Amino acid sequence: KSDANALIYGETGTGKELFAKSIHLNSNRCSNPFITIDYTSLPHSLAESILFGHVKGAFTGADKTRTGRFEQAGGGTLFLDEFCELSFGLQAKLLRAIEQKSFERLGSNKTIQADTRIIAATNRDIETLVRTGKFREDLYYRINVLRIHMPPLRERFECIEPLAHYLLKKLIRSVK
Repeated sequence: KSDANALIYGETGTGKELFAKSIHLNSNRCSNPFITIDYTSLPHSLAESILFGHVKGAFTGADKTRTGRFEQAGGGTLFLDEFCELSFGLQAKLLRAIEQKSFERLGSNKTIQADTRIIAATNRDIETLVRTGKFREDLYYRINVLRIHMPPLRERFECIEPLAHYLLKKLIRSVK
């Protein structure tokens, strides 16, 4: 039931996004949006616009004002998948948005308020990135309030049988 930000880490394919959705659905924010951004699939040049939105004319091709994911998730949860891929500049803007619960769209100076909970996930060793100066330490501490390690399935033998039964039932339903 906590509103605290969370960091979920583990290997690719361990179910970090599914776990993030579960956290959201069991929180006081469950009736509000759960919005996902996967930074591995975003061009770096569009990341800020996708996260915070932009106003018409902010850059070539910005033919209308666009609401960003941070605002869309207002009152709910923003899941930042592979958030270690954020540029250093965007890390600073995200930190400010988390701390002040406000931000500006790209190309605007109008401040927008948004009470957004962050759940971030990574498969990288974030402590090493912080130690070597490749990830902002202050942002790391803002996200790393609830820390959750997702071990791979090969280390969770007790999960294999129930998961196999679930997948088998799902397969049978899709065949019928």
